[in-house]
Amino acid sequence: MDNAIEPKTDATLKPEESVRQITIKELIRLGWQEGQLRWKPEWPVPRAPHDLTKRERGQKYEVCGSADLVAFADSSGEAHALQIIFEFKAPDINAGKAQLIRYLSSEPMVKMGFWTNGSQTLAIYKCHFSDWIEIEGARLPQPSDDLTQAPAEPPTWETLKVPNEAELSAVLRRIVATVVIADPIVTRREDQLRELLHVMLVKLESDAVFSRSARRADPVDFRLYGAEADRISRTVGKIRELFKDYFTRQRTRIFLAHDRDVLLLSDSTIYAVVSELWPYRILGDEIDLLAKAFQIFRTSALKSGEGQYLTPLRVVRPAILALDITSSDKVIDPACGTGGFLIEALRQVAAKEFPKPEESWNLIKWANDNLYGVDKDDIGIKLTRAMMVAMRDGSTHALLGDSIRANEWATKYTKLRDELGKDAAPFVHEQFTVVVTNPPFGENLKVKAADCKLGGYTIANAAAMKGLTHYADLEIGLVYLELCYRLLVPGGRIGIILPETYFFSKKYRWLPGWMEGKLKLRGMMNVPMEAFEEFCRAKTNFYIFEKLALTEKQTGKE
Repeated sequence: MDNAIEPKTDATLKPEESVRQITIKELIRLGWQEGQLRWKPEWPVPRAPHDLTKRERGQKYEVCGSADLVAFADSSGEAHALQIIFEFKAPDINAGKAQLIRYLSSEPMVKMGFWTNGSQTLAIYKCHFSDWIEIEGARLPQPSDDLTQAPAEPPTWETLKVPNEAELSAVLRRIVATVVIADPIVTRREDQLRELLHVMLVKLESDAVFSRSARRADPVDFRLYGAEADRISRTVGKIRELFKDYFTRQRTRIFLAHDRDVLLLSDSTIYAVVSELWPYRILGDEIDLLAKAFQIFRTSALKSGEGQYLTPLRVVRPAILALDITSSDKVIDPACGTGGFLIEALRQVAAKEFPKPEESWNLIKWANDNLYGVDKDDIGIKLTRAMMVAMRDGSTHALLGDSIRANEWATKYTKLRDELGKDAAPFVHEQFTVVVTNPPFGENLKVKAADCKLGGYTIANAAAMKGLTHYADLEIGLVYLELCYRLLVPGGRIGIILPETYFFSKKYRWLPGWMEGKLKLRGMMNVPMEAFEEFCRAKTNFYIFEKLALTEKQTGKE
């Protein structure tokens, strides 16, 4: 069966069902696993882009139809692994083509559509632009086929697609679930994520360079290279070369001591990652898309139960706006994750105060002098640095370390000690006018009483309610509240996302007493539960506090 499906019609089946069953049997003979194929129930295809987002969030969504048969890259049955849509309904090739294109347009991860009526066949490949590659009389696809279709002309920034949230999240899920975990060289999940990030840094750099007006018409660097015969070797060779050059230029600004200037992933994995990513702009105004995609992976692979949740852009932007950050502020996020608050602060200050290209040096100086971020996750810190460099800068003070356990800075995190600390308790200089953060939180995520005592956290002493020498195991979010207080100069402001139960439950009736004379509530914004619905169901608010100046009684000078 080289170019068409043999018309072997079972008299007990309708013609359409007979063709479907014949196709399924032939696909299995060609090497597809039955778990990679779905036809019962038929696959529902979303009607519009916003329905993709609803599906991504597990919500009900409208459909434009159902595919007769779909094939996945693995046996997960998830939308991110979709590869091929098959259709058998239409009686003629033109109607079949129209139906396939409609479905392919609505399913961003599908690379190929295949139609047959039992005697004719048509394969349609996506080019990610406005055209399609059509092959009449096509053979059935095999699992080993490269379904990636490079465009006839090298892509430019103008021709790259702006992805929505569901599309980019699906791309990252697909890369991880169907590509990276199968890499024969890098087998540890943490190492896989590090190497995936290194490939994506090449993509970030390409987007940053070619998004500039002077380069928008030039072919972008991050793309597929060569003709079909040598495409894999040329593409992989170019990406390895680009990473080596990027590493050399950004070694001290972005990378960590254990990083190297080579990509450790296999050639086949690097090619697969590039083939998935190249069509999309991942650096643009919607800066939280990339961070969100990484959060989805980290939640399933590395961060389960650690209470760390991405702050969506729809929360980040009004929060930074409410804090009214200007170039006179010195800002820190002590649990910065992938840098969402810092990047948005940089964006808003640029828009308000330095909108002209000739003023960019003012913005760069402010960012490098006054934007600080800390996180103990090296992947998050590296991504924060890369995003800030790509957005002009601010990477200088993106610091790796545990901001809570300041008593360990002298031995484990000397950079934090040099930048933020001092020798005596409470360990932290008052130097910032704004602290903004979404710390990890959760009733079962606590800092031990011994660590609170070593760190001098009086909030854990207040929680114990047993005298000055007793400390309680305390939820880490509340320990971050005191850390924020310590980092601020008097009159400075905190913007922090915390569960509202801290301020309304009898369990925390001691908290107002600890806050008295230290912090004054200046504002509160409701954060809808659905903002974190993919990762967390706690009801939270964004609280704005002002740090009060100590009275003479508090300082002991009375």
